[in-house]
Amino acid sequence: MAFTLYSASKKAASTAGALAIATTLWAMPSTAVAQDEIDCIFPFWFGFAPVFVAQEEGYFESEDLVVKTSFDNDRANVLPAMSNGSIDCTMRTIGETMSRPRTADTTGTVIGTIDISVGADGVVAAGDVQSVEDLVGKTLAGEINHPGTTLVQHALSEIGKSIKDVNIQLIATDDSAAVFEDESVSAVATWEPMMSSIVRSSSREGAHLLLTSADYEGLITDVIIVRTEDLEENPDKYAKFLRGIYRAIDLYKTDPDRFIEISAPFFDTPAAEMKASLEGVKYTSYEESQSYLPGADGEGKLKEVFDAFNKINIALDLQDGPLEYQPFVDGSLLDGLFDDVER
Repeated sequence: MAFTLYSASKKAASTAGALAIATTLWAMPSTAVAQDEIDCIFPFWFGFAPVFVAQEEGYFESEDLVVKTSFDNDRANVLPAMSNGSIDCTMRTIGETMSRPRTADTTGTVIGTIDISVGADGVVAAGDVQSVEDLVGKTLAGEINHPGTTLVQHALSEIGKSIKDVNIQLIATDDSAAVFEDESVSAVATWEPMMSSIVRSSSREGAHLLLTSADYEGLITDVIIVRTEDLEENPDKYAKFLRGIYRAIDLYKTDPDRFIEISAPFFDTPAAEMKASLEGVKYTSYEESQSYLPGADGEGKLKEVFDAFNKINIALDLQDGPLEYQPFVDGSLLDGLFDDVER
């Protein structure tokens, strides 16, 4: 597997919004009085909008919970902050969560799911690449831990190949549109809205979607991770957090336009753009999250995804070895989460 580096100017309009507010700290007014507080940092991604909706709709306030948030895409900042107790919570894909520098002793427990990519992540390829097998010996540009790259590794493993059979050109995902104009690059790992934009606007004839998260629903799942030590001491605080998120997701299921109207300003994004991007996202309801995490009925659907990423991440050199599913993934808070509590 060959690695090269490539850089280009940033193209995505959504990135400008992310950079503009990446350091913004947002919370309830300081006059509010609450019993519990959670500091949560997560990437600039529409899938995490339920947190903002829960705050604006008063779901957290009704639980006497203050939630402070900020955007940070870099796990290298987030993991140390969680380890030293500066933050309590983060959210990202299960595959990223499992990757280095996490070890079996690293703090952080998965307590719920929040969304599943069902087409929002993928790979755009040139016209001469009509199957994943066609990528063998050619160049794929992307970040090594990007969902699109992990999808390629998973798909190659199904035909007895691996990412080692592909030349990887390391780039920033934000540069994928510009990089794809280079005809030496056969495919790029990217996400919406850039993914569709590249297919529509590329000067390269035959540009198309080679692979998306819709082909492997559930593989790219965003999870809620909290500081293990604080979870053990204050489980009720995180139950409040989960209830707020799942009530917000209920609103999306019944009135998506209102949900988007509330949350789009926090991403400095037009509602129409956010709505289009969310077409490739499936928010997981409380009941769906229960089906993914361990419970009385078994290990949950996330176990299969977890096992897949133990293999994917090792193949991509993102893990030193397999991780144990439990207690890293803990569904106990979901049991009876809404018993005798308003939903």
